[in-house]
Amino acid sequence: MIVGLDLAGSPERPTGVAFLERRLQTCTLFQDEEIIVTCQDTKLVAIDAPLSLPKKGALRKCDRDLIRMGYRVLPPLLGGMRALTLRGIRLARLIRKSGTEVIEIHPRTSALILFGEEDRKKWLRHLEKLGGRPRNKHEIDAAVAALTGKLFLEKKTRNVGRIVIPLSDRPSSPRRGPR
Repeated sequence: MIVGLDLAGSPERPTGVAFLERRLQTCTLFQDEEIIVTCQDTKLVAIDAPLSLPKKGALRKCDRDLIRMGYRVLPPLLGGMRALTLRGIRLARLIRKSGTEVIEIHPRTSALILFGEEDRKKWLRHLEKLGGRPRNKHEIDAAVAALTGKLFLEKKTRNVGRIVIPLSDRPSSPRRGPR
């Protein structure tokens, strides 16, 4: 089982969760404890959140590398991203303690590579092929995270620093959009 998380910066906001085994299933959770319990006994958790801090400045090297490649990422310490980054680092550490592998992904970058689409609504037709139908943008991003995790286990990804992105056969022409 692979779990994809579109982590929110606060337990008061919705976190999208996607489970991918034979078919895709999604739900929305809020509290850290329920997220940790959900991730137990899984092979891999792919998280849409920065899982490290910049050594200096606003961006990590992996963020700068994705930007150079034409993708848009938000600085991990910018406004609400700070809370998301700190929550992601903490939850990733707790999930790893149970022996589960955790990777950082960026769903908009993954979707642009996989689907050639920037619009989340258009991602749905691709995700429905996995047998599920995410109900909101958080579950959609979580589903893309889970799919990226599946590709990671199949060795069909590459790392841009700490961020895992799918491999692509087609020439990339990313469009810039919000995270």
